[in-house]
Amino acid sequence: MSDHDKYRKSDDRSDGNFESRPLPKKIGNSLKKIYDDVLNEPVPDDFLALLAKADKNKKNG
Repeated sequence: MSDHDKYRKSDDRSDGNFESRPLPKKIGNSLKKIYDDVLNEPVPDDFLALLAKADKNKKNG
């Protein structure tokens, strides 16, 4: 048995942790959750200050 086969068998999620949906849908749902989590993170103060400075320069320029 190759190492690949060992990992493949050990990664088998037949214990109910994985739902029965096809893999692409699982990946899509996971990516959507990550995206939604990032959208809900607060914007860092340093970045807001940088945006304010850029807006000020744009109005004066």
